[in-house]
Amino acid sequence: MTAPAPATARKRPKDRKDQISRAASTLFRSRGYHDVSIADIASEVGITPGAVYRHFSSKDELLFQVVSAGLGRFVQLAEDATDLDEYLRASGRLALEHRALASLWMREARHLSEERGALLRRKLTGIAERLAVLLHEERPELAADDAELLAWALLAVFASFDMHRIAVAQRDFLQLYLRFTRVIVQCPMPGGTQVHTEPVATPTTPIVGMPRREQLLAEATRLFSRHGFNSVSMAEIGAATGITGSTIYKHFESKQDLLAAAIARAIEQLQANMARAMASGTTPEQALDRLLRSQVEFSLTERHVVEVLISELAELPEKERRAVAVAQRQYADVWVRLIAAVRPDLEPAAVKITGETISSIISNLVRTDRLVTRGDLEDRILDICDAALHLPADPER
Repeated sequence: MTAPAPATARKRPKDRKDQISRAASTLFRSRGYHDVSIADIASEVGITPGAVYRHFSSKDELLFQVVSAGLGRFVQLAEDATDLDEYLRASGRLALEHRALASLWMREARHLSEERGALLRRKLTGIAERLAVLLHEERPELAADDAELLAWALLAVFASFDMHRIAVAQRDFLQLYLRFTRVIVQCPMPGGTQVHTEPVATPTTPIVGMPRREQLLAEATRLFSRHGFNSVSMAEIGAATGITGSTIYKHFESKQDLLAAAIARAIEQLQANMARAMASGTTPEQALDRLLRSQVEFSLTERHVVEVLISELAELPEKERRAVAVAQRQYADVWVRLIAAVRPDLEPAAVKITGETISSIISNLVRTDRLVTRGDLEDRILDICDAALHLPADPER
């Protein structure tokens, strides 16, 4: 009788670590870092949690490695590029392949330790610095500060890729993206030495006379922006406003209620600004200009609010989240209608993507600490957005 053949040991796939990274990236992006467990990631790959720990010591390390690897690809591109055009083409293809990276950086990387967050910020800053060098080589008249500003604006265009939900062929999208980057590269800059100012500091003690409810909203927004909703307690919010014990619950029943109120306040401000722009503009051009100016001004003065709007919507209760989504679509639709009226020569996809790209440029530049000390930042953001609005029409259309 023939003995049975020995069982063949299953070999671990050589790309197991990459499989885990891809699954984690997808889950972190769709559900948020705090709502994903190692067991969830393991299940997505079809392995045990222990198998994940053979490659990553913790969820924190996994998020760090996913974002670090993604940024590393752009670092390598920047180092290898011999000129700006080569870098823009290569980075556009890479950004399209790794759309989730922008969301992971903007929404989830805040949950990392300060040390790991600092390492990632240095990588991103290194990309911007190399991009500024390439910009200066193409435009030697640019002052160093202006080359840096345009570099961060180009990175904001990359970040916008994850916002686009319109169906466009990859080739057409990349061509459209290159048209955006070229108008930004050529955006007129004033030149000369820029005046830098100290960023506006958030008060560490309550402002005399401000109602406690307003104090709580302001401090909660600041803390959520800096540390993330899940990393901030009601006690910390109360302490920031001088409230101890359960007194805070006389104003808000829960932390979710506080977040919902802060976001509702921001949406109301944006809607009011939109209404004023539409009412005061006698032509689509005027209305669009005033809407743009109102969004830039709001974003600069309410940087913490912008951060929360980008990062914390998933923490709202379902009803409030749906209401905010509707309000955001309505706000975006106004942008699309105005851009279409002002630029009837643009294809419909370009109109929608123009609005989303401008939104990304504004929100990313106002949240870049290296830029907010520029005394002329509001004017320069308006210049860059105006350049994007003057995107050349598709020559093949």
